[in-house]
Amino acid sequence: MKLRSLIMLAALTYTLVIGGGMLFYRLFIVYPELERITLDSHKDDFKIIKHIYQNQLSAMNYMNLDWAKWDDTLRYSKQQNNNFIVDNILSDSFEKSMVDIVAIYNENQEHLYTAKKINGQFVEQENLLELTSDIDIDTIFKEKEASGIIRLNDRLAFFTTQSIQDSHETKPSSGQLIFISKFKEDFRNQIKILTNSQIQSNIVQGDDLSNIETYNPDDISKLKQHYTFSLKNHKDKVIAILTIGYSNNPIPARLDKTTLFSIAILLLLPIIITMIVYVLFLRPMTFIFNKIGSMRETGHLIDIKIQTHIFEIDEFIKSFNAFINQMKLYQLKLKAESTTDGLTGLHNRRYFDSKYDELWRTCIRNNTSIAIIIMDIDFFKKYNDYYGHQKGDDALRLVSKQLKKQTRRANEFLARYGGEEFVIIIENIDQNSLEVYLESLLSHITMLEIEHIPSTVSDYLSMSCGACIIEKTGPWLKDKKDEALRLADKNLYQAKQSGRNRFHISSLSQD
Repeated sequence: MKLRSLIMLAALTYTLVIGGGMLFYRLFIVYPELERITLDSHKDDFKIIKHIYQNQLSAMNYMNLDWAKWDDTLRYSKQQNNNFIVDNILSDSFEKSMVDIVAIYNENQEHLYTAKKINGQFVEQENLLELTSDIDIDTIFKEKEASGIIRLNDRLAFFTTQSIQDSHETKPSSGQLIFISKFKEDFRNQIKILTNSQIQSNIVQGDDLSNIETYNPDDISKLKQHYTFSLKNHKDKVIAILTIGYSNNPIPARLDKTTLFSIAILLLLPIIITMIVYVLFLRPMTFIFNKIGSMRETGHLIDIKIQTHIFEIDEFIKSFNAFINQMKLYQLKLKAESTTDGLTGLHNRRYFDSKYDELWRTCIRNNTSIAIIIMDIDFFKKYNDYYGHQKGDDALRLVSKQLKKQTRRANEFLARYGGEEFVIIIENIDQNSLEVYLESLLSHITMLEIEHIPSTVSDYLSMSCGACIIEKTGPWLKDKKDEALRLADKNLYQAKQSGRNRFHISSLSQD
């Protein structure tokens, strides 16, 4: 065999091996990983869409609950006083709410009132069932509360319903209060911003779904450009088909232009292309997938910091880093929502439980004193009944803001304990300092000068405090955490019994 033929054969063999290797790498290593990442991204998008819907549903359900457990609503269900409709349903604040349809039924399932928002104002309707057939009145009367998706002509909406009771929920149900809200355009825009997808819904009027391929959002195993999901009402009947598409964000192709171009060049210049592929493609891609593999194993999201000078790869890195940053923001948002009280912005009860355990162990380990303070707004139920729940929420925010100003030191921790109760944990403090601290705390609350006419102890909103202090800590406190909390609560009760707008302190000791 001639040398030229041998070189040509070697070059051809080398080219075929490298070209075949590149093809194999794309089809069986790169593409499956890209496909998996994209599929995982789509699954995350479905979770985000579900979370956005549940947030809107929770907001309206909270509003529905607030109205349904109101004495005025209860009286209307029994007496049908038209002043309730004029003063509340037709008020500016209610018409500006997210509610588009409101319906009231009494305890005998008799229709009392239905109104539909038209051009920003509620107009009375003959009957709720003329607006939608997807709500089964018999079914919702069997439940204390219900919610779901329904059809309003050619649009989708969601509803919540609560049984009508007194504000203490001591009396039996006196009917049902139903709120309905249409899916607004900002719902689609929010989904488009967070998921980079397009969402479209088609109302189903008949029962024939044989020609429609639908998926279960929790069981997607095949990557597609568009996914269709069936939406059911609370009667378990399919009422719409939801399509989620990625027209502006196509799924990865098995063979892209860059790969085909690279293989073509390899057929002419195998050695040069081998070096180019190694320097500009293989090495950075290996780096990228090592980073992705590391993220998958550790669960820690990090940006990929590399520049390859290949447009497609750099664009992929840029898009991937943007996706990672979006996921980081989403994780931070979920973490904040899980540890923060939505009304006051303070730490919530869930976060307090974990933080309390951490501070308790630290004080035992370092032999430093610790004080637990439980606070309660005096006669807050009377305040709510007299001024209304909106004013009550405003008062809680003002009190929370003032408490936050007074607990800025590193050794102080503040949380909303529940309802109108708050809790503070202070490390490294003695009883005399604690008394001065509580005097100042109660004084700053009354200095807010929040009018409280129903109060019998002060013209302004005031608080009572119960505190437990442990000045000498040690291993003996290991199992005393709950006991200390109960003692603080007991002292809060003692402060209330002693006249309110004051504090009561007692110590927990080893003896």
